[in-house]
Amino acid sequence: MVRHCKVVAIVVAVVLLQASTLALRSRAGDPANSIVVSNAVLKTIESTVVASEVSGIISSFVAKEGMEVKQGQALGKVRDEALKLELARLKTATEIAKKKHASDIDKRLAIKSQAVAENEYQRAIQANAQVRDTYPVNEIDRLKLIADRAKLEVERANYVTEMAALEIAQTEHEYRKSYEIYTRHQITAPVSGVITSVEKKVGEWVEPGADLLRIVRLDRLRIEGFVTAEQTITNLVGREAQVTVAIGNKSHETTGKVVFVSPDVNSINSLVRVYLEIDNSRSELRPGLQVKANILVAP
Repeated sequence: MVRHCKVVAIVVAVVLLQASTLALRSRAGDPANSIVVSNAVLKTIESTVVASEVSGIISSFVAKEGMEVKQGQALGKVRDEALKLELARLKTATEIAKKKHASDIDKRLAIKSQAVAENEYQRAIQANAQVRDTYPVNEIDRLKLIADRAKLEVERANYVTEMAALEIAQTEHEYRKSYEIYTRHQITAPVSGVITSVEKKVGEWVEPGADLLRIVRLDRLRIEGFVTAEQTITNLVGREAQVTVAIGNKSHETTGKVVFVSPDVNSINSLVRVYLEIDNSRSELRPGLQVKANILVAP
């Protein structure tokens, strides 16, 4: 126990010494009215694991380590031939339903038949009104039945048109449902970035949730470092910072912005963790590099 306490004390002393040394080294060259971020290092902001949404055999997969991808870019697919056939069938069924709905031939024929049957029935009624028993009762009943049937045919034609409209809605709904399942078989990049690992290959069977690859976003990077608790009295979130990144014998200068100040203070060294973000759309910087950051504050 005593030895463990000594080791902890030595580690704490080294951390405090490093923080103090960095602060002293940078103080001479730091701009006026700035806060030095100690132990600052570049890190990634987002790391996304792409997992399979369906079970099946991977039929194509072009993802490779180090490959830069854009959001929505196609990377492969799980076998989807059966779904393609189903989508084609539903597309044809939808077109048939639309043709049925658009056609009014049956309706126009029913209307004309109704008009003829109604006229014939009315003429028989008028003839009997002028000369009694010109048409016998059974003939009048037959003509009335034909007229009523023609009227019902018009109603049936309207009903068929309404059902065709519902059939269109149903087939379109089934198409969208099948297409949604089809999209699950497609492996695409959910975010832009660089592929850092590929877990599967063509021909392998996957289950839902199985990791396929990992994408790291590099267009924006995070600087993680520390400031003293006393310096956080000023609201630092949103403030700009001057950032210098050492890349071998060269240095890269840019600007960043404070996005987070931890509410917790380290009880041992009174340091507070802060996050800054910088633009890296030109991919000039890489995570892990040591940086020098000076948060600009008002005089």
